[in-house]
Amino acid sequence: MSNLWHLKNWFQVGHNISWPLSFHTLFGVMYLNKHFRYRFFLNEAERKHRIVLSYLERELAPVIDKYSSISEAKDAEESHRIWTLWWQGEDNAPPLVRKCLSKMRGNAGGNELIILTKDNFREYITLPEWIIEKREKGIITFAQLSDIFRFTLLAEHGGLWLDSTIYTSKQIPDDIFRYRFFSQHTKWAETCFVQHNLYHGFSIGSRKGAKLVSFARDMFFEYWKTHDVLVDYLMIDYIIMLAYQHFPDIKAEIDSLPYSSERLYDLVSMLSEPYDEEYFRTLSSECIFSKLDWHRKYRTETKGKPTYYSKVILEDL
Repeated sequence: MSNLWHLKNWFQVGHNISWPLSFHTLFGVMYLNKHFRYRFFLNEAERKHRIVLSYLERELAPVIDKYSSISEAKDAEESHRIWTLWWQGEDNAPPLVRKCLSKMRGNAGGNELIILTKDNFREYITLPEWIIEKREKGIITFAQLSDIFRFTLLAEHGGLWLDSTIYTSKQIPDDIFRYRFFSQHTKWAETCFVQHNLYHGFSIGSRKGAKLVSFARDMFFEYWKTHDVLVDYLMIDYIIMLAYQHFPDIKAEIDSLPYSSERLYDLVSMLSEPYDEEYFRTLSSECIFSKLDWHRKYRTETKGKPTYYSKVILEDL
């Protein structure tokens, strides 16, 4: 998402929702810059989280109340489908995305990989008219549509959602598909993000009709029914955190997730660095899902040596 979009949304949030929220958001984002790793900016991020969570609690109280009285479906149906999205279709994706999709398919373990596009999504998903209308008007971006897609698909079908920029290093274990809710789960960390590494929205698994994904779907539907401005770009994390805070059964599910590698972002930070076979083999063995970024420009050669981007992404395309 471009800096211009974030600047525009920052102003819209201030004008339509809360100026304090906008300012706390700005300070929180500054913490991502290594030159601003100060307690002040981290505290500002926490203040921002409290404002967003309180706002969503007020605006979407009927959905929260509804699911407070709903227990997790113990007999929720297990599904082994793998879902992802590239709006323009795989053939029109940039090299990094095409490599990620190829690795997903090769490591699916015989399970079906379904790539949703603008031409086929209606075969798998039913959305309220206001979602479609606001997407066509540009009110809902493709990134936000992707958030809506993943929870609606998992609520209706179950399976595993992976962002199209996830590099899958080895076969996806069958155990992942058995969880009522699955995500990359690492130790709680002091970060400027509301999820504090308890889960990661780019990889979410669920049984069909499970409580958390159904709740998140309904939260997104209700929000966009009455709003034209996104309260936060990472709203997906806030919705899951609300479920974590309000529903003891969901908290227990997330807390009991298996420990995942903390090296989820190692590969994306190294793509322009000289390739090291041994290091890459070690990383691939430890971290099954690596989050990449197709928006960045990467070097194919550094100091006369091929880079990770050259060896890992471009080879065999």
